[in-house]
Amino acid sequence: MAGLARMAFAKLDESMDYTVRDSGDRRELELRGQLTFEADADFREILSGWEQGGIAECVLDLSAVDYMDSAGLGLLILANNAAKRAGIVFRMRHPRGQVRELIEISEFHTIIPCEF
Repeated sequence: MAGLARMAFAKLDESMDYTVRDSGDRRELELRGQLTFEADADFREILSGWEQGGIAECVLDLSAVDYMDSAGLGLLILANNAAKRAGIVFRMRHPRGQVRELIEISEFHTIIPCEF
């Protein structure tokens, strides 16, 4: 993992965890497990640091998220809004299975850019 300025690991709840990787002004947020209402408080805590500056781009890696519900879509909207307020370019990457289907059916990729 050469070139990483910082790396932090944390646990959201029993069904979701994440890894944050910062490299310069780019942040990668890798989520694993389920993106549901249970992740709300901790997900908001992750986003609260965005407005402190230092991040120009954030990539949300969804490749290890195996389930997302409508509350998870709401968390993506929160992330997108937080990114806009902070002047951060925000995008999603590699959703799969049910998560990809939900993003496509809801057309969330037209709101938040997504690399399929």
